[in-house]
Amino acid sequence: MDETTVRAWLVSYIADFCSLQESEIDPDKEFADFGLDSVDAIIIGGALEERFDVEIDASIFLRNNNMNELVADLRQLRLIT
Repeated sequence: MDETTVRAWLVSYIADFCSLQESEIDPDKEFADFGLDSVDAIIIGGALEERFDVEIDASIFLRNNNMNELVADLRQLRLIT
């Protein structure tokens, strides 16, 4: 998975999930500010796993507050390049 593709997918998925425009998705904005909770995080994590055919610990969304933190964590775990 490359970072650009993952970021684009996350923006699109979260926008659709939250009924927002992609332009409203700020990667520094906390997931909770979009109205996402822990159950939503697990759903998004599952969709990410399915889309990119990877296994991701569900806690990754719980320990990262926004998209930039999540992407940095995925990079550190060597799941994205």
